[in-house]
Amino acid sequence: MDYLIRTPRADEWEKAREIRLAALRDPVAHLAFLDTYEAAVERPDSSWREWAERSSASGGGKARQFVAERPDGSWAGTITLLVERPSDEAGFGEAAKADQTHVVGVYVRPEARGTGVIDALFRAGVEWS
Repeated sequence: MDYLIRTPRADEWEKAREIRLAALRDPVAHLAFLDTYEAAVERPDSSWREWAERSSASGGGKARQFVAERPDGSWAGTITLLVERPSDEAGFGEAAKADQTHVVGVYVRPEARGTGVIDALFRAGVEWS
């Protein structure tokens, strides 16, 4: 596997937008995002910038995105994790009873599937969590 698994920088919001829009066009992957392509493509750049900042290493620790970056700099896959703590406002119905991490936004481009990208992304997410 010739990919670098890393957390994107906040200034890479355009790449984050592009891979999310690609995922939302996938016949099945959009389910992992609880979103639609039509809604996402209409969001202003400021929304994408805010998301990229929140899920980057400097974003405060409640969300983290990992990407599988090819040698040419393009992204082959992504995974996002959301942390929920009892002290947080309820994010999924009711307040968490213990610290918990939710894996969301999982996507690997079709040409990279079966190469070990998803395994590496999950490992990075579990280590961070």
